[in-house]
Amino acid sequence: MTLQLITPLQWQTQRWQNGGGITHQLARSDDAEGLLWRLSVADVASDGPFSRFDGIERVILLLDGAGFCLHGVGDNPQNIHRPLQPFRFAGESAIHCTLLDGAVRDFNLMTRRDAVQAELQVLSLNATIYVLPPSPQTLIFVASGSVDVALGATQLTLDTQHTLSLGNENASVQLSSAAGAQVISIRLWIN
Repeated sequence: MTLQLITPLQWQTQRWQNGGGITHQLARSDDAEGLLWRLSVADVASDGPFSRFDGIERVILLLDGAGFCLHGVGDNPQNIHRPLQPFRFAGESAIHCTLLDGAVRDFNLMTRRDAVQAELQVLSLNATIYVLPPSPQTLIFVASGSVDVALGATQLTLDTQHTLSLGNENASVQLSSAAGAQVISIRLWIN
């Protein structure tokens, strides 16, 4: 098992090429062909195009702000205005984003379509224990609150914006929160 706790101090931050925002890369895996998967948080300050990622499946969720509208993901624009509601789209789509009322922060999962299967869940935790079954790669991002994690004898507490990365875990992960928390859980399988 590999275990890594990723805090905002460890995020890899870079400006977008078009200057419309900032991306904070939380975790990433590559192989000889390039990107396998990536988790990131983006701060979007102005309207503009999304970067194109051929062969990549994307899932985006609003974390903070009034929301945004995505043009180019189908016949009708998609309003993303409810926090933590996943929206999936193809990375090769020519997307233009318009902000609804000021800057936003969003969460992004990108996976290479021909190489990775992903399961993303948004969990509302409380004192009741929620059990995540094992997977080759598990990532847990705390959107709000504080989360208690138990992996056998290992006990951890994750705060807001912390990410836990678990690789080759063959036991269940137990999650709970005494005061309540919102968590994005991602389980990944490489084909």
